[in-house]
Formats: sequence, C-alpha cells, structure tokens
Amino acid sequence: MGDIKVGRGLAPNTAGAKHVAEPQESAATMNADRPSPKLSVVTASFNALEGLRATVESVAGQGFSEIEHIVVDGGSDDGTREYLESLGDKVRWISEPDRGIADALNKATELARGDYVLVLQAEDRFASPDSLEQASRFLDGTDIVSFDVAVERDGKVERFASRGLGEKLEWFMAVPHQGAFVRRDLLERLGGYDLELKVGMDYEMMLRAKRAGASCRVVGEVLSLMPATGISARRDWSSLRARLDENRKIQTRHVQSDTRLIAQALFWKPYLLYKRLRHLRARA
Repeated sequence: MGDIKVGRGLAPNTAGAKHVAEPQESAATMNADRPSPKLSVVTASFNALEGLRATVESVAGQGFSEIEHIVVDGGSDDGTREYLESLGDKVRWISEPDRGIADALNKATELARGDYVLVLQAEDRFASPDSLEQASRFLDGTDIVSFDVAVERDGKVERFASRGLGEKLEWFMAVPHQGAFVRRDLLERLGGYDLELKVGMDYEMMLRAKRAGASCRVVGEVLSLMPATGISARRDWSSLRARLDENRKIQTRHVQSDTRLIAQALFWKPYLLYKRLRHLRARA
C-alpha cells in the first residue's frame, strides 16, 4: 500500500468498579423522549484516556448536528471515568467491566438511536471537520455505506480502501469499521457482535451481513484516520498469528461450499508461511 498525500478529506483533525453516567438509566430510558439523531458514533475504550480524548474531540468538532457519541468504557482506572463525567451531555457513556470489545460494542449499539452506527475506537478520528457532513449525503438507506480509512503507521499515511461485500471479503477484511456506516436495524437483525472473538468481530459481522443479503455502497473517499497502535495493528508475531488464526476460524464458520472449504485449506498454509517470513524480514 503506497503513501498517500494528506489533502481535502484527509487532513488530520487536530482539535486538539461499575458505573453508569448519572443519572443512571437503562437503555430504554436513555432513548426515551429524545429526538433521534441520524448518526450514532460509538467508541469502546479501556484504559486509553489520551486516545479517547482525541476521539471525543474529533467527534465534537464535526459540523454535523444530527449525531450522538456513545462511549462504553470497560471500567478503566486511568481517569477515564472522571474525564467522561467532565463532558456533561456532550457524550452518552457507560463505565463498567465488560467481556471485551465485542461486548462493549453490543452495549453501545443497544444505546444507539441513530439510523446508522459508526465505530470509532479510542485514538481514531475523522479526517476533517466536515467528514460527517459530506458522508451524510451518501446515507440513502443502503444497509452499509463504506468509506476508505487512512492508517497512520511509522510516520506515514496509508490508505485502507474499502472493497465492500465482494469476493475479497471472503479472504480478508475489506470493510474498515472506521469508515463503515451500518444501519442500526441491520445490526439488530444480525444479533450483535460475537463475544467469543477478541479482534475479528467486525470481520465476522460483515460476513454475516453478506450472508444475510445486506446491501452495500462503497464510496471512494477517506472518512477517518486510524493510528496503527491498537490491538488489531500489533506487529509482534504472537499477536499477528492470533489474529490470523481468528480470521481463519471466522472464514471456516461462514464457508458455503466444499469447494470453498478446500480452497481455504489450500490458501492458509502458504499464506501463514508468507506472513511469518515477511515478519522475520521486517525484524532483520
């Protein structure tokens, strides 16, 4: 993936124990008697205060009014709860122990009121202050509207281009979640994220959406920026191998024919070797 220049639509936004935000409310209560926003941005966070600040500031800096930001924190002890309390009504949030990222995202989806849900994790931010205003023009009722994402790694910016729900998704994650607006009613029909998965829950969700016949529109514009610092971007071999093994498990679960199963078996052995050799070369 080559370097890309930062320009319009890709300018970094530099705007700088169990608890539920008081007053304590159930999901149903939190959603009652409030005007429904068009978009719900949801963030799962755990002991990532500085990254969470960047995400909250980026969302707050958007010029689009029909938006809500929901943060589900896993009971952090790094000052996250105090920070969220200081935000007043800018963010709707929960802080309590959870079972991981998938559990946090399911809680956030339950609280969401927007027609579309977008996942921005701690540190992720929008590419420009008008990212949502521009993106909203493409939200036409399609189940998934998928934009590109810029990945910041080692001082360079690389483009993660969405490929939608086509053939590539059968082999690799092709719909970056930081650029994917997913209809809330689709998430509800699909039954939420799989709690057994540690990293690939978004990949599994997209395969499930494809199998369910979801519609997808791909927009070749960068929506957001993702620093390559999170769990899904770790480069040590044990973390990388765990992600690859989880992806293989996901693909096997969703295989639709014996021919595809054989093709996957033929693919994975050399691919794992290729990834291992590439990892060793990068360390040399």
